[in-house]
Amino acid sequence: MNYSESHVSQMDWYNVGNLTTEQAALTTDKSASVVNALTSTGIAILTVENGTVAQDFRFRGGTDGQTAVVNLYAMRGDNDHYTRIATLTLTTGTQTDGTYLFIDTITIANEKWVDDIVAVSDGADGIAQLALNTHGYKKFLFIATTLNPAVLYIDTVRE
Repeated sequence: MNYSESHVSQMDWYNVGNLTTEQAALTTDKSASVVNALTSTGIAILTVENGTVAQDFRFRGGTDGQTAVVNLYAMRGDNDHYTRIATLTLTTGTQTDGTYLFIDTITIANEKWVDDIVAVSDGADGIAQLALNTHGYKKFLFIATTLNPAVLYIDTVRE
């Protein structure tokens, strides 16, 4: 008799990348080759591990009340084209990791995803999180069109 065990692995947060420069939003050409030619300090790309159903994100950086605007894109293959799935407005709170402050408020606009992109944020100096189902997409791209703080740290954990 074969037995199967269903379980969820508990994963740790890891850094996807850090945004240190503003980058214009992608326009009509959202190909992988255009994105790969952009300055690395203006983009952060998460390559999703095979078998990942969902990703959670959190953000750090800046001083209390600072706001960044970040476009979030998704791409299915390595040499495909990105599609914008949301615009995020991130506001820094006062909870610290010992060095940097966490974003405590995430507002989602222009959402175009097959499923809901969920922001869990209390706006009361906690840690805001963004959760989404990957739907088999392989890459997620972050571009800050407005960057205030000077550095935005992007962390993720898979589910």
